Amino acid sequence: MLARQIFNALTLRERFLVALITWVLLMVWLLGFIDTVKMRYHDLRLDLALRDSYEATLAQSADAELLLDSARQGLDGSKTFSSAQLVGKLDSLARENKVSSFDISTPSTQETQLFSFHSVRFSIKQAQIADLIRFDLAVKQFSPYIALSDFQLSASKRDPRYLDAVFELLSFELKEDALNDE
Repeated sequence: MLARQIFNALTLRERFLVALITWVLLMVWLLGFIDTVKMRYHDLRLDLALRDSYEATLAQSADAELLLDSARQGLDGSKTFSSAQLVGKLDSLARENKVSSFDISTPSTQETQLFSFHSVRFSIKQAQIADLIRFDLAVKQFSPYIALSDFQLSASKRDPRYLDAVFELLSFELKEDALNDE
């Protein structure tokens, strides 16, 4: 009532300005409300799509379990190598295959939840091609537990009949305790 008395007490020009300001404020609020509804609707659609994606992933859990069991059967955790075991195995392979001059770098390791990946640079100097082939075949006997990721070969600067080679070898260590945490 009081608001109506105040409004009627105003001049026509003042009434027009009050009505205009009221309508502008109402329109600004309405546009803001519409933007908020649009954003919430967009967020709701994204959330529903994400939920559907999660449900589809969860529906595939039985298939994932089968794949994991299949992978476990194809992999023997006792044959995987720690970084120290990798260096020791490469050293013994080199000695068994009569590689005369070699150097093994310190292994670098990358950790994941299921595996530890170890990489080592194995350098052979002043070797003949037969020695390199013998060593490579000996390493390949431990596949997939030891794999060759890079290989560089160059003729020796002192005597081109001999070769210098650098093998970059990778191995992985299976973390059985991470696999069994269910």
